[in-house]
Amino acid sequence: MSAQPPRPRLRRALALGTATAFGLGGLFATPAFAETTPDEAPTSGPVYQAKSLEILASDGVEAVGTDGDGNVVIVVSEENATANDFADQHENVVIREIEGGLKALADTDVVGGAGYIAGGPSTGDQAGLCSVGFSAWDPSGNPAVVSAGHCTLDGAFEQALLTLPSGDTAGGGDPEGNDVAVSYPLGNIGFSQYGASGNEPGAEGDPNSVDIAVIDDINPALTLLPEVTDWTTAESDDLSLSTTEISSVGAVDISKPFSKSGRTTGLSTSNGIDAFVGWAEVGDRFVKGFGSGIATSDGGPGVLEGDSGGAVFQGEKAVGVVSGGSEPGDFIWAADLQAGLALTEGYTIMLAVDAPVLASPADGGEVERGARITGTGPANAEIVVTPATGDEFTVLANGEGNWQFNAPTALGAFAFDVQAVIGFNTSSVNSYELEVVPAPLTAPVITSPVDGRTVETELTAITGTGFPGATVTIDGDVVGTATVGDDGSWSVPADLSYGSYTVTATQSFEGETSPVATSKFAVVPVAPTISTPADGSYYQAADAPETSSGVGIEGALVTLSVNGELVGSYEIEGELPVEDETPVDDADLMAAAALPGDNWEIALGDALVAGDNVISVTQAIEGVTSAAASVTVEIIGAADETPGAGNGNDDGDDLAVTGGPDLLPIGLAAWLFIAAGIASVVVVRKRRATVEG
Repeated sequence: MSAQPPRPRLRRALALGTATAFGLGGLFATPAFAETTPDEAPTSGPVYQAKSLEILASDGVEAVGTDGDGNVVIVVSEENATANDFADQHENVVIREIEGGLKALADTDVVGGAGYIAGGPSTGDQAGLCSVGFSAWDPSGNPAVVSAGHCTLDGAFEQALLTLPSGDTAGGGDPEGNDVAVSYPLGNIGFSQYGASGNEPGAEGDPNSVDIAVIDDINPALTLLPEVTDWTTAESDDLSLSTTEISSVGAVDISKPFSKSGRTTGLSTSNGIDAFVGWAEVGDRFVKGFGSGIATSDGGPGVLEGDSGGAVFQGEKAVGVVSGGSEPGDFIWAADLQAGLALTEGYTIMLAVDAPVLASPADGGEVERGARITGTGPANAEIVVTPATGDEFTVLANGEGNWQFNAPTALGAFAFDVQAVIGFNTSSVNSYELEVVPAPLTAPVITSPVDGRTVETELTAITGTGFPGATVTIDGDVVGTATVGDDGSWSVPADLSYGSYTVTATQSFEGETSPVATSKFAVVPVAPTISTPADGSYYQAADAPETSSGVGIEGALVTLSVNGELVGSYEIEGELPVEDETPVDDADLMAAAALPGDNWEIALGDALVAGDNVISVTQAIEGVTSAAASVTVEIIGAADETPGAGNGNDDGDDLAVTGGPDLLPIGLAAWLFIAAGIASVVVVRKRRATVEG
């Protein structure tokens, strides 16, 4: 569909009639400014801007601006020499004194949906009215703002200035913009894209056809908040007094209502009419996003010019920025926020993060030394723990938001703060205090090797967990001590080869010794390998393999079983002799024989039977036996069966077999040829048979 963008309203420099607002020309550092006599102070341009900032830096100066009569107006709350000197030098300077200074209304808090003016030196007095989308972070963690790309006039506008909410249309100001006033410089416009890369028109279906812009170098006097205003407090010029927090970023659920906040129509909500996700031609550019019918709570237009760039959100989830809309204001097109952010090379939305909460024990309660302290917080967040005494440390919350750490070993009061961190976003801090009390010293836990288990080849350490700071003593077949670390782990070096062993462990702390933990285990050789016959191979009964062979550890006793029955054993003394290989016919290839490199071979005898057979092999060294290696082979038919031999009733009265002697049914013959061919291929791939004279 085609939608008309609520374009930044392009207009001449605005007449700003309030003492707290700079003229547009001055703030955008427009090279040209109004002509003045030697006795008149400039009211626009770089000289005006520089002097205004200098005067504002003086104590007692509350605001500097211009009025409609060509005067520079300085508002002071006390006598100020700098202001007086400037007024003495120029006849068009007016000083106004107010009692107690300006009332703080937190108007320096910036929230989504607030209005701003975009312009810059290169565009002179031309400027556009737009809305803030969301507070954000640049890739380095500096504050930034996200808005719509078309608000930058394809990058021609370079600077952004916040507008006074009470002068914006949503705050009761003139719909034509005659009441617009600047409150603070916001920042410099950075990356922007409207349509495809390079601000080309883009195309339907192109994920890179977006409408996104970022504002960098945020005025340090401002505080960006992860919130979106509902515009109900615009009269106070503090839009942060009534907001919705933004705690996540994601895709819109088009089946549910979403909201929009902007400087022209304020807060409005979609009604689901003609709602869809896709691409729209906004002005002359394609933009990926979503659209729906929309209206304010009183049924008025839900999106108009000047709402461009404003926040589009669903609950506490940021989903888009205003890109376009119908001329009557009853249909909105929002640019997909995630698609736009993906092209900004690392900008992220500022999020509200819930502070972690202590779960167990309760605040003010008791905890045994070394016991777990648990809590809840945002899923997958870093939880920064700052003890009143000691070093700060971090634990991770899991996917359900649960986190934990161990209580200290020192008895007495334990006070600590917790704060959640997600990316550049941080929560507020919660403070707690517990009483650490004595606890019985339990036996340490031997985690490796586990009691009753086996370890292959060698054992290089006994490891486990215990009470932080305790001394663990290992005895038995391994002797040594270790101090339990802050994370509760300990390790004692070991050097054990094949054999059966027993170790014990105790831990001691502050004169107390724990009960004993015991682990009985064995260090065993790895399982031998089976070279022949190959796993999964099958054979005709007459060609069944006569032996099985493979590789084991020199000096080991290899034992072979078939289908659970012991068949034989072999003590490895070295590599088996294998004669030069000579290609032979397929029937000989079916008889498995040792391969080059094999060092054991055991005769199978008549252990293989028709059907599946499991050949299992173990090896033993110094009385300890490895795990078993096994292969499965299939034997087709019995050894005394001859396929196609008839039923044995040869009394001479049978009818002749048409087509020649010993013919099998076509299907059976084909199956046997295929089976025999596959079996040959399997064995040939595995080895070459050896001719024995």
